[in-house]
Formats: sequence, C-alpha cells, structure tokens
Amino acid sequence: MENLRIGIVGNIGVGKSTLIEAATKPPLDKVLLNCFPDARGKEKVHVFPEEFNPRVFDEFYKDPVKNAFMAQIEFFNGRLAREKKINECIGIILEDRVLAEDYYIFGQAQRVLGNMSAAEFLAYERNYRLMTEKTRCPDLVVYLRADVATLLKRIETRGRESEKSIPPAYLATLNTLYEEFVSRHLPCPVLTIDGNDERSLEEFLERTVWAIAEEVKGIDLRVTTPGISEWVLLPETAATLRAIDAERRLEDYLKQHPSLITIAGNVGLGKSTLAAVMQRSLRINGIYENPEENPLLEKFLADKAQHCFDLQLHFLEMRSAQRRLGKQGDASYVKDRSLPEDLLVFCHQFKEDNYLTASQLDLLTIAFRTAAASLPPADLMIVLQGSPDLAWKRIQQRGREMEVEGGWSKREIQSLARWYASYPEDVRKFGFHNGPVLELNVGQLDLTNRVHTGYIFEKVYEALSSSR
Repeated sequence: MENLRIGIVGNIGVGKSTLIEAATKPPLDKVLLNCFPDARGKEKVHVFPEEFNPRVFDEFYKDPVKNAFMAQIEFFNGRLAREKKINECIGIILEDRVLAEDYYIFGQAQRVLGNMSAAEFLAYERNYRLMTEKTRCPDLVVYLRADVATLLKRIETRGRESEKSIPPAYLATLNTLYEEFVSRHLPCPVLTIDGNDERSLEEFLERTVWAIAEEVKGIDLRVTTPGISEWVLLPETAATLRAIDAERRLEDYLKQHPSLITIAGNVGLGKSTLAAVMQRSLRINGIYENPEENPLLEKFLADKAQHCFDLQLHFLEMRSAQRRLGKQGDASYVKDRSLPEDLLVFCHQFKEDNYLTASQLDLLTIAFRTAAASLPPADLMIVLQGSPDLAWKRIQQRGREMEVEGGWSKREIQSLARWYASYPEDVRKFGFHNGPVLELNVGQLDLTNRVHTGYIFEKVYEALSSSR
C-alpha cells in the first residue's frame, strides 16, 4: 500500500482543520504512522487542506443566488487539483473535506435552497460524474458531528468575516445532508466523532487521533499496488523508457519459459482489457470467455435459479479445456478469468441468493476439486481488486445488453466483491492454486496507460521469475 487516505468531513466550523493540523505534528503523527500497514520507513503524514480562492468565497456569501454555481465549480476544482499530489504521496493522507462532499453536501444544498437553477445543477452534476470516474474513494472517512449551536459558537470564535452572516438554517440544512451522506453515499468505513465534546481541546484531539488509529487497525487494508508511486514520480520520458524495458524483459522471459497467466476479478474491473493488453504487448496468446457465444449465460441472466447449476457445469468444462490449452507448453498464454472463481466466488454467492441448493453446491464443489486435481496448474494468478462502485460504473459504461437488461444488479456486484476480497487467500488456502498471486488495485491503475502497464509487467516478471 502506497498511501492510506483518510477524509475528515463535517459542517462549517466543526473543527476539521484544527484536527488535521494537530494530527500532522508530534506526538500525534506517530500515532497514525504506527497503524500504517506494511510500513517501510518512508511514510509521512501528509495534509491536504481546502484550497479555494478567497475572493470567490466572499462573493458567494455576499450573493449566494448569483454566485452559487461559480463557487461550487471553484471549490470542486480545488479538490480535483490536489488529486494528483495525493496519489504521489507515501504514508497517511489527511484530506480536509473529500471530493464527494462538494456534490452531496454543498452542491445539493445550493439546489435545495434555490441558489442554483435546475439547469445549473444538471451541468454541475454532469461535471461531477465525469470528473470523478477515476477518483479513488478514501479508505476511511472521519465524520465530525456537531449541533448548530456548537457550530455557531466556533464560527464566531474563529472570526472569519465572510462566515459571520451564515444563517443557522443553512447549517441545519448541511447537517441533515451530512447525515444522509455518511449513511448512504460513502462506500468506505465511517468513524463518527462527537464534535460537541466539551473536554479540553488538547484532550479531544488526542482521543480523536487514537480513535482514528484504532479504526484503521480494524479495516481490512489489503496491500495492493505496491510501488506505483515510484513509477509516477519519474519524469515522463524516464517512466516510459522503464516501461518499455519491463515489457521487453517480460516478453523475452515468456518466450523462453512458456507460462499460463490467469486473470481474476469482479465483473467489470477490466480482466478482458488487461488480457488483451498483455496479449498484444507481450506477443503471447490470449484465451477469452465470449459471453455472446455462451449458450446458457443469457438464459441464466433471465432466470438464474433455473439455469444456475447447468451453467456452472458448463463453465467448469469450458475452463478446464482452456487450462489444458494454456498449459500445452508450445507458447505462453494469458487467460481471461480463473477456473476457481466460479466455485469460490460465484457458486457460494449463488447459494446465498438461493439460485443453488446446498446439495447442488456440494456436487459442484466435488466436480471442481476433481477437475482441478487433474489439470496442470497456472503459473501466475493476477487478481484485480477494486470497489463495487467502480465495477458497477464500468458495467454500465460498456453496456452489454445481457448484463444491463435483467442481468447483474448493483447489489449482486457488491455481494461478489465480498468474496473477491478474500479470494487471493482462499484460492491458495483451499488448494486450487499453489503458485504466485499478484494483486492489482485497478482503482489506482489505468490498464491502458503505458507507464502503468509497464509497472504491471515488471511485477509479473518478478512474480514469475522468483517462483522458478
């Protein structure tokens, strides 16, 4: 893990900036760094305060109706501008407000209060959706909650001229939107802190930072995409040349050592894309699953309970044949989807959804284990990890008719993500793969970017060559 993003959110005057400033200085910065997973000694606590033009801020409060749209775009752009800097940091990232707050809190508030017209809000929403497609969600959000009386008291104490005219009703509206935001629109864990706490500021800050550290320890933070910042921090030409070298080295290795690489991951995360990039770049053979040619898949998506068992047997037969093809030893192959996924992810989820009976799951388990025992093993498994929101967004974007018309639902994609979180461990623990497993966080990687694929090829080479 390169960095751990912690978003500090909450209403105007609740104390976000004060908390962030304290957490970046001794001794509280050490409290946070000590909970960083897989620490290598290079980590720091990085702070990213709000960045906005004070003139825009003042103009907004003077005339919200005239300036709401302009102000929201300015605030939004300020947070977008810091995204590249955040991705280059190693360690703990503390963000004073997160990107989604602009839309779900302040943007929606301006529409609710009538300060933005319907047309302005639609333009603002479209801008938000387009610009956040590849923005990584925080690993943890800390929500500082306080009532309006407390907020007004703190706003008065800090004495910003532009905030003196903020009406209590506006703060109350924001509080309501925050409650909905943290409960409905955040896919990451949320730690709620009582901002009305009357204890001394020093004691409050210390207790809060310790609470954040304890929360981080309880999150399953998988170590994915290690070392990518080392690549993106290079000058563009140097990074591109390094990517070319990594590609050539891996291509030569795969010519000399015929290997089968399988790619696993949730629906929509880019397995086919990565397989195609590897096939073309490395001049190896590709093995793909073509959903349009599957005689049972469309029937299954229309009536899952009726066709589930037969479809899983079909997949087992098809993937067994693909495994034998990829391991015949004449050349190297990359395979879209791994054989054990059907059992360890989909079959177990289908049992929970009542598409498979307990008896059918037992029969499939035996069939998969029997087949796996007789098949030559894959040399490397790549597992693509990413949020279910990202997977769902990409499913909608690619628009396969059988997937969006009566096919996968967002709830199902979220459920599958739970099984994929433990899949890299399960596939080895349950005896289906004894070779190296490479996890890649596609929320941090662009599979069509030359430098990013160079990073992937370097990691693939390291995994394959070290296992020989």
